[in-house]
Amino acid sequence: MDYAKFSSTVLGLEPQIRAVLIYHYNGELLGGGMREGVRSHLPPEEITKSTLNTILRWKSRELLYPFLGKGKYSITEYEKIKRITFPLKDSMLLIVATEIGVNHDAIIKKIIQLVEEN
Repeated sequence: MDYAKFSSTVLGLEPQIRAVLIYHYNGELLGGGMREGVRSHLPPEEITKSTLNTILRWKSRELLYPFLGKGKYSITEYEKIKRITFPLKDSMLLIVATEIGVNHDAIIKKIIQLVEEN
């Protein structure tokens, strides 16, 4: 997968997408970034902690796959952003941060289609 191209495609889906990041389960950032002109609400050290927690939570969900089937996405809404996490092939996660007012259902459908195509 071309991480830069995929991240750019996801970022282009909706102007209210703030950031698109692709991480390996080992915590390595593989691609993506913030939309130009957008600043993170988190300080750099908190971004690392948040990402590692997201990876651990997703890995723990995988224990339920034999019972519930594979997870398609997870969404968390904070006061300032929404964060949507999608599993990718080869032990990777796509993390998408959006503005609060975004229609997340429409974005999720588009991203799932992109993930299935790649």
